[in-house]
Amino acid sequence: MRVSEFYKLGKSQSELDFVDVDIVNDVELYIDPSAISQLSSSWADSCVASIQSFFQRVLDAIGNGNDQEAISLLSALREPNETHLGLSTGRSRGSGLGDKLAEDFWESLSKSKAARSGLLQDLEDTALLIEGVDRDRISDITTNLIRTQLVEFTQETAKFHGIDLSPDVAYGRFWNPQTGEWYQSYTSLPTPNGERLLLVPKAIARRGLHLRAGEFYRHTVLNYLVVEERSTRSLGAVVRSRRGVTKTAVDEVLKEQFDAGRHNPGVEKRINTWAAERNPGLLRGYKEQKEENPAPPLSDETIAEAVGATIPPVSELLQKVVETPTGHADADNYERRVEALLSALFYPHLVFPRRQKKIHNGRKRIDISYTNAANHGFFYWLAMHYPAAHVVVECKNYGKELGNPEFDQLQARFSPSRGKFGLLLHRGYGDKAKAWSSCLDTARDARGFIIPLDDEDLGVLVREHEGAEQAEAFSYLHKLFQGLID
Repeated sequence: MRVSEFYKLGKSQSELDFVDVDIVNDVELYIDPSAISQLSSSWADSCVASIQSFFQRVLDAIGNGNDQEAISLLSALREPNETHLGLSTGRSRGSGLGDKLAEDFWESLSKSKAARSGLLQDLEDTALLIEGVDRDRISDITTNLIRTQLVEFTQETAKFHGIDLSPDVAYGRFWNPQTGEWYQSYTSLPTPNGERLLLVPKAIARRGLHLRAGEFYRHTVLNYLVVEERSTRSLGAVVRSRRGVTKTAVDEVLKEQFDAGRHNPGVEKRINTWAAERNPGLLRGYKEQKEENPAPPLSDETIAEAVGATIPPVSELLQKVVETPTGHADADNYERRVEALLSALFYPHLVFPRRQKKIHNGRKRIDISYTNAANHGFFYWLAMHYPAAHVVVECKNYGKELGNPEFDQLQARFSPSRGKFGLLLHRGYGDKAKAWSSCLDTARDARGFIIPLDDEDLGVLVREHEGAEQAEAFSYLHKLFQGLID
């Protein structure tokens, strides 16, 4: 049974900002640190700081010969069964560290010249260079290190969806990047069937790691060694193969030298380490290239398939919005349905939706707020040219024409750090040209940019989403925005 089913949320994966996992078994998805680092938000920055501070502390201990400190730091990493992500079959068991596993991981690191020489710098590097470390281990370690942030996300998400939280839940250890220490604490969490549940943002879930040892070996290391072999003949690949100096020939010779015919699956990582030690630019160049070409977040369809669910077409979500009666009595219902539709339409460009977010010490609230995480399309372009770290949405379920107060209310939610772009959702009553004039006044007075969207406009967005290959460019929104600045 998935989270949405257990808590009767009545929402599909496309309407949820977290991975809708089975509350008993594991889903074969993982947390990738690279996915976190490509998000532009204070939450993601906090996660990156925790991961980097811990791993640097471990590397420093190994470099200084302080083995006990390294083992002590690593031994606090435990099996994060509460996320229900990973490779376990049957009930979640995890593959985290702790006890002997911590010693094994430390031994792999301590024996690695890459760790002692400074070649290893990031946690993800271990998946490229250290045998026995792959997506499941990296995901488990990351979960431990960002537990504080995941608890925060879970609590906010639970409040957002009305999921009950159990108070004073005893919880393992949390990493403090400021003090460089582990600490224990109590917290509030959902506890379906009496078990802790930690929700994971779907924006950071992946099927595998962005940095991959096999890819680094085949496309970076072998290419470099082929060029070197043609000039130095140091490997003897020409003697051993009549095919000349090819990637296949170099691959065969290297694996004979580093594996002696044992066919150990970790041989490519040993070669990666050897090559990167000879030329550190190989690792640096590979990581820079991968950073310039980030992997897109998994689609809702892919995540739904992984969790064993189906998702409705966005046209059904639009229909729910359109069928909502106007008036104050259905204002909250309208807001919730708008959020469900916009979340499905705009993911993964806009993530972390928050309803009724308090600002100005609680004196004001934003109906819906999104974090702008786009790396292409309209929202990316918007953030490159205008303050748009967040996109705010105000919902007006009026059965009458909008007036200046409604536009002024949304403009008052803007700020340089929060952003100066918002969407005003309304039902389409009155003169649309008059409403647009109010938005033009706001833009010309440099008070921000507001795009009003009624039921008809939402229909255009939905048709664009369902029909065009380049729907994620949001050309209709881009066209409307151009009308504000031309």
